[in-house]
Amino acid sequence: MTISRLDLKVFKPEQLGSSDDAGGQRTKLAVESGKLNELFRAISDIDHAQSAVDIVKCYPALDTPDTSILLDGHVFISKKPTDDLVSLLIAEAATLDDADRMTDMVEILESSVRAGQLIRNRLIGFLEGQDTFPKSYLQSSYLFNGTEYWSNVTLLQGQTVVISVEYPGAESALYPRFEHFCQIQETVTGGPTGIVKFKPAIPFITPNYDITINGESGCTKLRYTSDNDGIKYHGVTKLTAASTTNTLAVESTQTELLPKVKTVNPLTGKSIVEGGSGDVPSTVIKNNVSQPYIYGQYTYIFDVPDILDNDFVNEVLGFKPRLTASNFSYWNISVTGTTVTANTTSNLPGVDTLTIEYVSAAKYGVYSSETAFPDFKKISLGTTKMVLTFLNTAHGSVSMIETSSGNFVSGGVRLVQLDYHTGAVTKFLDARGDFTVHYDCLIEESTSSANTVSFALATDSPIYDTFYVTISNAAGDTLLSGSSDNAGVITGLGINGNITDANVQLTFSQAVDLTTLRYDISETVTLSPPPELYGLNPLRIKNGGVVNAFTAWNTVSVQHTELQVVSSPAPAQTYNARANARFVDITDAEGKSLWTLANTHYTWVKATGVVTLNSDFTGFTAPFILTDTIGEIALVTDVQEQALILAAPLSQSYPIGANVSSVQNLGDLQARIGTVRDMTAWANNWDLDGSPATGNMNTVDFPIEVRNDTAVNEDWVLIFTSATAFRCVGRRLGQIATGDTLNDFAPVNPLTLQPYFIIRSGAFGGGWQAGEAIRFMSYAASKPVMLLRTVQSGHSQITTDRAVLAFRGNES
Repeated sequence: MTISRLDLKVFKPEQLGSSDDAGGQRTKLAVESGKLNELFRAISDIDHAQSAVDIVKCYPALDTPDTSILLDGHVFISKKPTDDLVSLLIAEAATLDDADRMTDMVEILESSVRAGQLIRNRLIGFLEGQDTFPKSYLQSSYLFNGTEYWSNVTLLQGQTVVISVEYPGAESALYPRFEHFCQIQETVTGGPTGIVKFKPAIPFITPNYDITINGESGCTKLRYTSDNDGIKYHGVTKLTAASTTNTLAVESTQTELLPKVKTVNPLTGKSIVEGGSGDVPSTVIKNNVSQPYIYGQYTYIFDVPDILDNDFVNEVLGFKPRLTASNFSYWNISVTGTTVTANTTSNLPGVDTLTIEYVSAAKYGVYSSETAFPDFKKISLGTTKMVLTFLNTAHGSVSMIETSSGNFVSGGVRLVQLDYHTGAVTKFLDARGDFTVHYDCLIEESTSSANTVSFALATDSPIYDTFYVTISNAAGDTLLSGSSDNAGVITGLGINGNITDANVQLTFSQAVDLTTLRYDISETVTLSPPPELYGLNPLRIKNGGVVNAFTAWNTVSVQHTELQVVSSPAPAQTYNARANARFVDITDAEGKSLWTLANTHYTWVKATGVVTLNSDFTGFTAPFILTDTIGEIALVTDVQEQALILAAPLSQSYPIGANVSSVQNLGDLQARIGTVRDMTAWANNWDLDGSPATGNMNTVDFPIEVRNDTAVNEDWVLIFTSATAFRCVGRRLGQIATGDTLNDFAPVNPLTLQPYFIIRSGAFGGGWQAGEAIRFMSYAASKPVMLLRTVQSGHSQITTDRAVLAFRGNES
């Protein structure tokens, strides 16, 4: 039969709302065209005040009483909500099925962040409600040139980690397995003293490192997180420039799935920090060398004649040459002599220049305390690795890092003070007696004529006009200072420069001591709401809920709609829509469409765009709006922050403000039956078939019958209880009916009041025995779709709003 607009419907699930039971199977309750908000509850004053997230399920379907095919059915959000505080997304996940309820959909969304690489096992035991642990658990030891050093893990403020209880075998009643996702409250580096703060607190007690469960100790572990790309989001944005090419300039390609609250956090007394693993930040300033990034080129060679390349710099200090472009972790950096080679297997969207940062041998050198300290040099702050060996061998040796400028502490006791300008060591003996001292470090010129410096701020979200910097000159008798305006221009007493993004470039009027540089700046901090507020844990959503609404190698729909008011409608009136528009419609004040299959109210000629009225619209409510939409589907090959790159240019011109929507492809929609197979016994194992049965179904002459308007996505089994009788069980629906081989079997779907499928009696034949089974899959002419509506906190003057979900496809 011919498929028309009337046959494409979006059905409601068994239950709407936000309860744990919301969702479920497809019903026959269709969402009225133009009223997608029937799926969502109204936005309340509380929603506007504290923000809200609503998750709903719906079923785009081909609703015909046969098995017609809708080729490549697809859905997309064709229009942004009018209210800027409201956004809409489609969440696509292969694991979403017809039976899923709200709890299942939340679990799908929260699966995007999982426990990842192990940081430390044998963690201390936590008490219920505990939100700290010692910094010493962020340390691990390693050997360098036969000397033991401590390597320290750094966790950044806002970073998500997982504290878990893991062990083999049966679950312990006292220490159940669990994963606790938490956020680090302050940037911290492992060390002998201090604590690590995290939120939220641990909800259960955990086993101490010396407690054994099922033969394993050290069951409390600390892990990084890893991202799961099993979820794809689809959203809508607008063109910011007219386009006819394969490059679309858009407002944004990301959307905030979770509401956010922004606040200001002051940062004071910061020094120039670039790497280093000690408690004292390193003042090592990196040089850099750049070259243009070429899309599609995967190998770049940099000539770096002044590179300082050795194990102490690279491994001990952690100052390996690195790429500063986004996603640099996907690049392999290697050094041969004075040549740095960067290799990757993927492209970097939105990158113009590749820059290698490295430690320069022209500025720094490696010094070992076994040699005389050179003249006119000083030790670079934060680069000293020191080992103390006690003369009393019973006490062995300890490795130490700077805990404050020049001070080296072990077990909370200061043992050494180091003079950075002379290399001299002052010992402070304790009960363990005397010791020898060996240290390695970087050294630099004690006075410098260099009058410029560049460094990265300690925040990615700086507020420029709060920046204030001070520094002493090389002689130490003059203090230079400067501040920034809101454009990032820095001026002051002996200092000028600028801030670009989070990078600072300063020029001084005289030689300075960089170790004395200190700056203050405020940052914009985004606060994530507590999980219980929306039922979603922000720590388990990638990027804290800022998700990509567009992805490479996915299709997008570009469309633009023009509106005309139809005044005093009467037969024979004509209006001019755009020729060859994709869609033309007339709607009334309530959003009801006046389109009918018989053209009762208007006729549209696609080739010319002429719309002729055939009635006076009796029964509908004025005012009436004529809409015509031009549009096309295109393939995205690259996604940038504010641009989409298409595989081919657009076929026509689209103006500023045209909508660009990411498309979820549902595939061909048609009710059908999968392979039918039989087996000698049924063992409740849905993932495994058994040996063939004695009987055999004749589905060639008597195929199992289904219809688009009632078939469901389900795995079925008929289990024989005698030679002729059987039970029908669905994997998700459970037992739905009993039947026999002597009569047609047509179990009724209570949500549609039509059979799930029909098996004619002639298909069964004979020879069946009790315990044998028949298995098959039924496929619906619909697929479940998950919609997410986010309301940001704020005041809105918009009292009515609607979102538009487009459902399209091609007739077979």
